[in-house]
Amino acid sequence: MILLDTDVMIEIQRGRPGAADWLEALTEEASLPAPVAWEMLAGSRNREELERTMRFLYGFSVEHLDVADSTLATRLIARLTLSSGLSLPDFLVAAQALNRRAVLCTFNVKHYSAVPGLGIEVPFPRIA
Repeated sequence: MILLDTDVMIEIQRGRPGAADWLEALTEEASLPAPVAWEMLAGSRNREELERTMRFLYGFSVEHLDVADSTLATRLIARLTLSSGLSLPDFLVAAQALNRRAVLCTFNVKHYSAVPGLGIEVPFPRIA
């Protein structure tokens, strides 16, 4: 299973070079952790952006949180909050990826690498 982090989704939504090609070349379906969908929706600055984001997200499967995700996120927060630089949504995403034995595609390798056992992959070169 492949889960996409918010930073990757933003690059795809913005049509960054290599993003669409990478997504189309995946051999398995990529899903979104629910906190990623929430972050993208909450980042909308007006009704037009919100509607555009809702249409964009409609093309992706969303993995919703369950009790095991919440429990693991709580443990990760207690253990790593002072040292990792991860935010609350990041802890939720990491817990979902760990519980599903999924690879998390993200550009935030520095922070997520603090989570033991988390499979991380940089999906495509990020061009500034």
